[in-house]
Amino acid sequence: MSVNIPIIIVGAGPAGIGIATLLARCEIPTIILEQGRIGESFHRWPKETRFISPSFTGNFFGSVDLNSITPESSPAYGLQTEHPTGLEYVDYLETIVEIYKLDVREKVTVQDINFKDKNLISLITTEGTMSCNSLIWAGGEFQFPKKLNHTVRVGSSYKNFPKGHHIVIGGGESGVEAAYNLANNGSTVSVIDHDKPWADQISDSSYGLSPYTFDRLRSLKGSKKVELIEDYVEEITTETVTTKKRVFKLEHPAIDATGFDITKSIAGKLFDFKDGYPSLTDCDESTRQKNVFLVGSNVYHETALFCFIYKFRQRFAVVVREILNRMGKNSEVIAEYADKGFLLDDLSCCGDECTC
Repeated sequence: MSVNIPIIIVGAGPAGIGIATLLARCEIPTIILEQGRIGESFHRWPKETRFISPSFTGNFFGSVDLNSITPESSPAYGLQTEHPTGLEYVDYLETIVEIYKLDVREKVTVQDINFKDKNLISLITTEGTMSCNSLIWAGGEFQFPKKLNHTVRVGSSYKNFPKGHHIVIGGGESGVEAAYNLANNGSTVSVIDHDKPWADQISDSSYGLSPYTFDRLRSLKGSKKVELIEDYVEEITTETVTTKKRVFKLEHPAIDATGFDITKSIAGKLFDFKDGYPSLTDCDESTRQKNVFLVGSNVYHETALFCFIYKFRQRFAVVVREILNRMGKNSEVIAEYADKGFLLDDLSCCGDECTC
C-alpha cells in the first residue's frame, strides 16, 4: 500500500496534535502516525505523576492556559484540575482530536525514512509506504530513555518500589519527583547529581527546577527522608554506587533519572546534533534534510529552549507559516495565533531573567 499526502506528522503527543490542529485550521491535508496510542508517553507516566506547570482557565482575560496546545482550549476548564495526571491529559488530547477531526493513525510504526525522490519523502511503516512533501517530527523523547548499567526506571507507580533506602541518579524534575513519592511511601532516598539543580532558582524552568518541585522539596525539609548530594557518579554495580566522595551500598537497584535521548529514535538520522540538541534553521527545519521540521521540547535556538508546552507551542505557527509560504498559500489563522501568543519568532526576549 502506498499513500501520498502533503504533510505527515510522526507522533500523536501534544506537539504532534497541537501542530496538526493548526494545519487542519489552515485546511492542509495531514495525517499523524503514532506507534502507540494518542498521548502514549502520558499513558506511561507513573500514576502519581502530575504536570509541574499549572493549568488555569485565563482565556476570558486573554491569558491562555499554560498547558493548552491550541489558543481556544484549556485543560483546566475541560479537566477541572490544576495539575493534570498523565491520563487526564490524554483525555484532553483525545478531545482535541475529536473536535478537529484529526486523522490519527495509531499503532503505526515508522521503520525507516528515505529521500531518494527529491520531491517526496518516503516513510516505510508497518502499514506500508507513505509519501509526503513535508515531514514534521513530533516523536518526542520519553520513549527513548538514557540507560545506565544496573539501574531501573520508574514504571507504572512508585508504590511498586519496596520500602527501604533508594539511590536516585539525577536531581532534575524526575529525580526529585521520585524522591518525593518514595519518601511519602515510607522510604529514605539519596539523590545524586553533580549539577545540584536544587541549589539554583532559575526563572526559565526549561533550565532548572519548577516552583512546583521546590514546593515538594520544602515539604520534605526536616524529615530526614531525602538527602541531596552534589557529586559525580563514577561506577554503578548491582551492589554499590560509587561517587568521587562516597560509596553507597544498595538495598535496591539504583533508579535512573538522567533523562532521555532523542537520537535513539529515527530523529537521529533526520537531524544533525550539537550538544545533544537537533540543529535547526530559523523555521525549525532540519539543517540535514530539507522539508523535515521539528516540533516539541527538543527545539532549541541559542539561549531559547522550548522545553515546556507553553513554550514549544509558540513555534507551531512558525513551522506552518513556512510550509504555507512554500505552498504559495497564506492563512488568517497564523495572525490569530500570533495575537494569542502562539507565535514566537523574535528570540531576543528569551534570555531575560526575572528581577524578583
